[in-house]
Amino acid sequence: MSQPPPSPDPYEQVAAQLGQPAQPPPPNPPYTGYGSQAGYAALAQPPYPQQPGYPPQPGYPSPGYPQPMLSQQPYGPVRNPRANSALFYGIVSVVLGGITLATRIGFAGIITGGFAIFYGITSLIFANRFPHKPGRAQSIAAIVLGSLALLFVIVGFLLQLAVTSSY
Repeated sequence: MSQPPPSPDPYEQVAAQLGQPAQPPPPNPPYTGYGSQAGYAALAQPPYPQQPGYPPQPGYPSPGYPQPMLSQQPYGPVRNPRANSALFYGIVSVVLGGITLATRIGFAGIITGGFAIFYGITSLIFANRFPHKPGRAQSIAAIVLGSLALLFVIVGFLLQLAVTSSY
């Protein structure tokens, strides 16, 4: 028995029509379906080509941040507002303490003197944290004025006791 002639390969038929030698079909590609690493890579978009660079505009500085000078401070000088209020309380307490000493009435110099001493000490602690010691002199002046006002009030009370006990 004779076998039927093999069916002609479609690739050979097309190659014979074009006058070229027959090429074997390409091998099956590897599985790139759902769940395979190659499948995810096939879904990924190819990277965009590099955009051409533009030269910097004339008259503008080069890109980047300017470097600060060593003498410049980035946020301005450090201030001590508590030293200002301590000095204010110290001045007010000396005035009120002087009034207490002269008229022998009132005791407001004790309150403002206490504030002056408290704010003076806390602002002095703050000033000693920085190299330029902002507000240090004001803090010391507030402590001195507050202490002087307390002294005035104490002397005024002692004078009042001496005058009232003599009657």
